[in-house]
Amino acid sequence: MSGIAGILPRQQGRPTAAADIQQMLARMQHRARDGSSWWMDTTAPLGATLGHAWLNTTDEAGPGPLTMAGGKLAVTADCRLDNREELLARLGIRDSSLADGSLLMRAYLRWGEACPTYLQGDFAFAIWDSERQALFCARDHFGVKPFYYHADDQRFIFASEIGPILGVGGAGARLSEHQISGFLAGLPDDPQSTPYTDIFRLPARHSLTVSDSKVVLRRYWQIEPSPRPMRSDAAEEFRHLFSQSVRNRMRGTPAVGAMLSGGLDSSAIACVAGLQNAMARKPRLPTFSLIFERGSSMDERPFIDAVIGQQKVDGTLIAVGSYAPFAEFERILEEQEGTFLAPGLSLTRGIYREAGANGMKVLLDGHGGDEVVSQGHGHLHELANAGKWIELWREIRSASNTYGDSMLGLYYQFLTLYGPAWRIAKLRHAARRILGRVRSRPAAPRGPSWRHLVNPELARRTDLVDRFHRAGHMPSTVSASEALSHRWILSNGVVPHAFEVLDKAAANFGVEPRYPFWDKPLVEFCLALPGEEKLHNGFGRHVLRRAMEGILPPSVQWRRDKIDFKSNLVHGMLGNHRDLVDKVLVSDADRIAPYVNLPEVSAAYARILRQPDEASLPDVQCVWRSIALSLWLRQVQMRGSKA
Repeated sequence: MSGIAGILPRQQGRPTAAADIQQMLARMQHRARDGSSWWMDTTAPLGATLGHAWLNTTDEAGPGPLTMAGGKLAVTADCRLDNREELLARLGIRDSSLADGSLLMRAYLRWGEACPTYLQGDFAFAIWDSERQALFCARDHFGVKPFYYHADDQRFIFASEIGPILGVGGAGARLSEHQISGFLAGLPDDPQSTPYTDIFRLPARHSLTVSDSKVVLRRYWQIEPSPRPMRSDAAEEFRHLFSQSVRNRMRGTPAVGAMLSGGLDSSAIACVAGLQNAMARKPRLPTFSLIFERGSSMDERPFIDAVIGQQKVDGTLIAVGSYAPFAEFERILEEQEGTFLAPGLSLTRGIYREAGANGMKVLLDGHGGDEVVSQGHGHLHELANAGKWIELWREIRSASNTYGDSMLGLYYQFLTLYGPAWRIAKLRHAARRILGRVRSRPAAPRGPSWRHLVNPELARRTDLVDRFHRAGHMPSTVSASEALSHRWILSNGVVPHAFEVLDKAAANFGVEPRYPFWDKPLVEFCLALPGEEKLHNGFGRHVLRRAMEGILPPSVQWRRDKIDFKSNLVHGMLGNHRDLVDKVLVSDADRIAPYVNLPEVSAAYARILRQPDEASLPDVQCVWRSIALSLWLRQVQMRGSKA
């Protein structure tokens, strides 16, 4: 994990940017465990200044920026290219030791601004082209690597984090109401906005060209199914692609470990990586796991032990006592440079801290398995639409064993949407009878929707209702198709948001997270799979489960349950932060009053206090987001008073 930074004057006669770039690099010192440096073009009328904060995870000489052609071309890059052999062959280069940054410049020389379409891997980079007097920037296909920028008539400033940009004079620090309302609604719908109105993010799968007269944003790729014909055995092909993805993400340093939660996704990565180390006669793969009290809703110990018991990994167990979700929260907000949709981040930071202390530079992470492989719920719609009612009933019955949903109620919903009228009439009476029994039971308290949480005036000013309809709700025409719903989930704004949150958290411990599920060929392959390969006999991600036959312990491979994080969060807030919650929602309520609907927040908090074990997810989200927003606003106000 490296940090990149740069400044491009957009008017001649601007003062030198040397002091500014040094200041920016100083604010990214945590990304520079292996050094930092900067380079300035002093020959061009509008010479760029590029900086690089370096964590060596690809075993290359560094740090950058790197130059070519006597300084006419320069690059600063945070990247790992996975298709190096293909690129070297296409470019006619025999030197296999060429650094990724140099390979980027060669690709730019060959293909110009189309070069990102030829790349695979995780990257954020900026190339200064002195002859064109233009800066070309690009971010990878899924947004794994961050890229933020500020542009005005005077200059263009970019960095891997927001803080270094705020530290440069002239970059505005006005808070974005648009972003605040989106956070409260759980809606990271704008791929360009940040918590600050004058600082933007380069969206995933986009490039940016900057000159003295214009800033041009282009999308270079969109998520589509693989056009290649599928092999007869989808599980075998998945195993091949997945194994290659894991191998690519182990490149560059021997200091590679893996998160191991005990879930299907992290366990698959740990087992495949451990097997690859064993075949190469390398030491066992270090894994890092959080361990909760036995009987806790978060207890994954039996599944973790099953993976460690295969003798392919060397497990480090991190005991979690009484979970405190707001522990070190002031520090976390400083790292994140704003609010974030990850209540469990303090737990993840504990893994990064332990991995960094054990000398790990790279940590393989199972994040994204649900999204990339897909639970296949859209396949239920496809069965209903095709009139395959017996198959649909079997899948719903099996899925209810996994997810605990009401079989008849769910089946009746599909009949209402897709079924013939006579079949609906025949089943309506039985459905009403059974649903009536369900309704007669005491109902769990319902929490407020985002409409109740957000201050109505703020929602109106930021067009939140329209935004939610556009980006926060899957259209029925999309949900009716597994392929369309799968692509919608992969394209959701939550994906790059999660990567940015994890990137900032890991950077502070000198660790680079890598995500084997977020591999371009693997994503395209999974998107092309038929629905029955994703959901079968009630098991989501079915192709992954089949592919891990003989690799995963069966208890993990075919596990049905998932941990209940909500109850742990509730008991952590009430058991360890009751005074903080009371202070934020009562004594300091004026701070968030312009943004939240205080009566609704107070009502949600009261419901949680009355029945913590029955707390609804909307209530918990309502309270957690209100507290997080208040603490961040306090931090911003304190920083402003010191300025």
